[in-house]
Amino acid sequence: MTDPVKQKRKYNSSRRSEQAADTRNLVIDAARTLFITSGWQATTIAGIAKTAKVSPETIYATFRNKEAILQAVIEKAVRGEQPDKALLEQSGPLAIAGASSQSVQIALFAKDICRVLINVSEVMAVLRTAAESDAGLSKLYSSLHEGRRRNLSFVATALIGNGPLRGDIDVSLATDQLWRLASPELFLLMTKVEGISNNAYAEWLRDMLQTQLLR
Repeated sequence: MTDPVKQKRKYNSSRRSEQAADTRNLVIDAARTLFITSGWQATTIAGIAKTAKVSPETIYATFRNKEAILQAVIEKAVRGEQPDKALLEQSGPLAIAGASSQSVQIALFAKDICRVLINVSEVMAVLRTAAESDAGLSKLYSSLHEGRRRNLSFVATALIGNGPLRGDIDVSLATDQLWRLASPELFLLMTKVEGISNNAYAEWLRDMLQTQLLR
């Protein structure tokens, strides 16, 4: 027979894990809203706690400090609807790697990266501004962009796997082009300042990359 005490302990442990995950998400969502609307300096742990309806002590126990919260906000924004999977393990990048046509790969990439940029660009702007006066945040900002470069080299490698690029562009140069044109900074400039739609940006990115990279 199954031990009812062990079953109860397993249930309680699972329930606690779910509650902890729910609390973490509440804090992340509250912090995202405050970071974007109020900025880095004006957003406090107390303010996040009030918005998330949790205690400041709970936030400190989960995240330690405001920098860790911002990093968690960015990670959730990047991963989107698949929070338990690293970006390169998600369906979008895997579809790019599996496509047999370079033009199709670029079209898939433009659509998928636009989805990511919609989620992450405003939070990255908060980090960029805060990094100007905070060495720790400056280091985080740089490391996230290096992470972008590593992820984008995956796309460049997949493209070259289907044949040579224009002018025999190698993986490094292709990665540079992807990194510049698909940046959160350029996305915000075009969609928020210039005022084009998200779909128009994705189409522009697709056309630009096909012109720059394909024969």
